[in-house]
Amino acid sequence: MNVIAATQSGLSAVIAQLQRQKDELTIIYHTAIAKGEKLHEVKTLYLNIKDIDKRLNDLLRVCF
Repeated sequence: MNVIAATQSGLSAVIAQLQRQKDELTIIYHTAIAKGEKLHEVKTLYLNIKDIDKRLNDLLRVCF
């Protein structure tokens, strides 16, 4: 496996993992809102989702 293929494969794995984390956090975020959780916890979840989304966008820009 050449370096480019290995790098692409590694980046694809990282992107997939970040996407799973984003999906899981989004579900938790919507559940927290529905349950009326404290604003601080909901805000923290939202900021984490936005951070992961930014990382995903950065990686996708580099990969594709």
